[in-house]
Amino acid sequence: MATIIKTSTKEQVYDIIKQKIFLQEYNLGDTINIAALSNELGVSNTPIREALSRLEAEGLVTSETGSKMQVIDLNEKLFREISHSFFVLVFGAYNLCVVQNRLKRMEELMAAALEEQIDALNTAAYPDFISKAIAFDRTFVLATDNQKMISIYDSLSPLLYLLTRYNHQQSPDSRETNLKQHQEIQRAVLAGDCPLVRDLMYFHFDKHL
Repeated sequence: MATIIKTSTKEQVYDIIKQKIFLQEYNLGDTINIAALSNELGVSNTPIREALSRLEAEGLVTSETGSKMQVIDLNEKLFREISHSFFVLVFGAYNLCVVQNRLKRMEELMAAALEEQIDALNTAAYPDFISKAIAFDRTFVLATDNQKMISIYDSLSPLLYLLTRYNHQQSPDSRETNLKQHQEIQRAVLAGDCPLVRDLMYFHFDKHL
């Protein structure tokens, strides 16, 4: 059972609910019972509602009729919209790095991120692997040093976590496939083949429910 130990109550409740979603204690489409959560955590409804409002802004939960809150329930349209949003962000960041001569920094970040992703795969650290996979895609945005772009990417990352987890659960080989795609993207970047980078990124992000 989760306990409140530090930082503000609202922040702690936010982190707890988010982890419950990521760890599938709350499944996609589940209604979040505020009264039950209040009893479990030993806090009032107020910080729970504040935390849920923040999670709603991030797209992880949605409001139902009668002010009920539920975990986002993926459908094909939403799935593709999120995937394509990340393609635009990441490929756009790559192009910006090309124009601004930031490829060296990008290559360094990619290499480090791939090493961490490989380590997570070898240790069978499933949740950690998803985070490391997302961190690889983030290197393109991070290399731009554009704080607005980084902020946009980070605000959408929780949704990408859910999509990536869903894909990995549908196929036992999806983690190996994810790593292989990242390695192919890295080779294309190192080769300076912009059209190939574009095609590989689009294929990587063009996910379906």
